[in-house]
Amino acid sequence: MGKICKSCGHYYSGEYCDKCGYGKPAGVARSAKKYRKAAKRKPERMQTEEDKKLYAKWAKEEKAEQPERTQDPKARLHFLIVVIIAALIVVGYALYSSGSFVQDNRDEVVRQYFHAIQTSDYDKFVKCFPKEIKQDYDSDRAESGLGKKEYMQALYEYFSDRYGEGYSIGVEFGSESKLASGEYDLSEFENAPKLKEVYEMVVNVEFRGTKDTSKSILYLYLGKTSTGWKIFGMEEDVGSINADGTENQGELPPIDDEMYLR
Repeated sequence: MGKICKSCGHYYSGEYCDKCGYGKPAGVARSAKKYRKAAKRKPERMQTEEDKKLYAKWAKEEKAEQPERTQDPKARLHFLIVVIIAALIVVGYALYSSGSFVQDNRDEVVRQYFHAIQTSDYDKFVKCFPKEIKQDYDSDRAESGLGKKEYMQALYEYFSDRYGEGYSIGVEFGSESKLASGEYDLSEFENAPKLKEVYEMVVNVEFRGTKDTSKSILYLYLGKTSTGWKIFGMEEDVGSINADGTENQGELPPIDDEMYLR
C-alpha cells in the first residue's frame, strides 16, 4: 500500500521514501535533511499541529545523531602542567631577583655584594652577610632614620663622589683556598656566626665612572652558614691577579667588559 512521504511529499510504496530517504532505519538521509531544512522555514504561525509534532521528531532524531562531547582527560592534564610550569618560572624569577638563589654559590654572593653597592639595593646587600652583621646594619640604618636606598647612597657616598653618579663595577675572580679554623678570626663578633666551611677568595675589582677609574685587589672571606654562603670579612691590597691566581704588583690589567655587573 502506497503512502505520502512526510518529509518531501513524494508518494512511495516501500519501507522508506525512495526520493529523500525518509524512514530509513539507519537514520535520516542527507537528502531528507535538505528537505527538512526547507520545511523548517515555514513560519510558526502557519504550522499545523501535525507540522509541530513532525519538527519535534526531527529535532529529536538530529540530536541523537550528534556525537557525544567528552572531555579529553589528557587535555586537562596538559593545561595543568603548563600552568604549573608558568608558576614555577614566575616564582623562580622572583626568588632570583631577590637574591634568594645565589647564596649557595660563592661567586654569585660576591657579584651580588658589588651589584648591591652599585645599585644601592639594601635588601640584596644585607643578604650577603651573616645575620649578626645584618643586624648591625639594620640597627645602624634605624638610628640614621634613612630609607634603604638613601642609606646605601650615604654608606658608599665616597664611591659616587670619586667616580661620579652611575659608576659601574667590574669583578674578576682569582684564586680561592679553603681555610682551617685557626686561619681566620671571628673575635670581633659579639656573637660569632657558626661557619661550616670558610674560603679566602682573591677578587680583582675595577670601579669605572665619569670622573675616575681605579682597580684594586680584595681578599674576601666567605663562610658557609645554615642559610648559605655569606661574606664575613675582607681586606684590600694593591695589585692584580695573574692567570695562576698569584698577585701582580705591576700595572693592573683591564677587566673585560663582560665582567661588569649589569
